Amino acid sequence: MLVAKTIRTVPLRHAPVASSVIRELYTKADSPAVVSPDPEAGGNESTSISPPFVPNPHFTHARSINWFPGHMARGLRLISSALNSVDLVVEVRDARIPLSSVNPKFEYLVGCKDRLIIYNKADLAHPTTQSIITSAFKTHSPSTPVIFTNALADHNVRLIISHAARRAVGNTTVMIVGMPNVGKSSLVNSLRRVGVGKGKAAATGSQPGVTRTVAGTIKVLEDPVVYLIDTPGVMVPHIPDPITSLKVALTGGVRDHLADEQVMADYLLYRLNLFGAFGYAEYFRLPDAVPTNEVHVLLPYIAQRVGAVVKGGELDLNAAARFFIKHYRDGKLGRFTLDDMREEMLKEFFVKGSMGAEAGEGLSRRQEKKKQKMEDRRRARERDAAKPMVIKG
Repeated sequence: MLVAKTIRTVPLRHAPVASSVIRELYTKADSPAVVSPDPEAGGNESTSISPPFVPNPHFTHARSINWFPGHMARGLRLISSALNSVDLVVEVRDARIPLSSVNPKFEYLVGCKDRLIIYNKADLAHPTTQSIITSAFKTHSPSTPVIFTNALADHNVRLIISHAARRAVGNTTVMIVGMPNVGKSSLVNSLRRVGVGKGKAAATGSQPGVTRTVAGTIKVLEDPVVYLIDTPGVMVPHIPDPITSLKVALTGGVRDHLADEQVMADYLLYRLNLFGAFGYAEYFRLPDAVPTNEVHVLLPYIAQRVGAVVKGGELDLNAAARFFIKHYRDGKLGRFTLDDMREEMLKEFFVKGSMGAEAGEGLSRRQEKKKQKMEDRRRARERDAAKPMVIKG
């Protein structure tokens, strides 16, 4: 009697497992494509079965996404001018991309100001992210306090208020900064709700760029008095790594139409497969609930599932991609952290990356060219000054 193993799809609610574990399961447990006959059954011939699904090990994308509208440049100038009146800077990051959601400009602007790092949307990140990041800060930046929050549920928000209150000498002013759509305005509303029991003070939205200017002070605690200043999300003017820019876009940091929804859906599919989160295959009714590496195979099934049809009866693949991405952003596909959390990558982040960023990092291409020209002129002046002076007489 022949017995063939099958791959069990992982339900949507299940947390992802490491890609290395998935690869090991595929290469060891399910690798044979041919099953030998049972000698007791008297069989003499081999029987072929379908090979196991193997996720693509790599994702290739060459186009970096750059989005730095005028209100962000103005926001940076306003943040810089308002810092003198601020007692504490709260920098909000996205727990799903704890390394990619950092703007090096904030490192330069904040300088020696007291700072508190908030990793918001922790409920959407992998459950191990908090312990890994907290441990890394204790090792590489022990003086920087870190709190993981879910602003929509007011989770751990009171810890922020307590942190600000402990530093209060008279009235205390706290500035909220961060990249677009990390949940700054949601955090402001949560702090106000928890601190003084009042309603919404800052507008929020699913797309980045809702807050476009530095807001006035918002009281979040009566005794001691603590005020907040909300600021617009400020993107890195130029993200040189295309995959990093895709992570930022997939988590909502860039306007969707600028990033190309189908490219984001393709990257999301690639990551889900590496995580072993194959529940999408059953949910979107792929044939025999078998996962796929091809986004052009997946999207038509999503379009049929949700009724995304345009005039003439054609399937709307962009609408299908948006639905797929929204499912991820809402946490319906599982809890995932997209950044590499290996120890060596965290060390590089703290030693060479954003935590050690210099003033020039994060410049746009135009700014980089201008800086290079100024440097070339400086060197030319130094060469001219070093030449011996010749006096004609």
